[in-house]
This record gives sequence, C-alpha cells and structure tokens, in this order.
Amino acid sequence: MRYTKILLGLLLSFVVGAACRLAQIPVPSPPVLSGALLVFMMSSGYWLVGRYLAARVAPERQS
Repeated sequence: MRYTKILLGLLLSFVVGAACRLAQIPVPSPPVLSGALLVFMMSSGYWLVGRYLAARVAPERQS
C-alpha cells in the first residue's frame, strides 16, 4: 500500500498552515478542535470509501 498521497497531503496542509501563520492571515480551516476533527473525519471517510470502491471493483475485473 502506498501512502505517498497521504503524506504529501499532510505535508501540504502543514506548509499552508505555517505560511498562513507567517503571513498573519486567517487559516482556511476551523480554528477549534471540533472543526479540525470534522475536517479529519471527512478526509478519512473520503479516503476509506475510495479504498473500498477500488477493492470492490478489483475482483470484478479479474473475472
């Protein structure tokens, strides 16, 4: 399993957050823990459903 997209996404989000802090502009995400968890859970759901659909389609292609 390749985690390069996940790692690149985390790195990019860190860079955007750091750049927003350095430029003293509001970060484009919720500033509270519940909002951050919401974004995390939405991203996790998107990723997990993508994996499920890819695994579901793979056996159909083998027949």
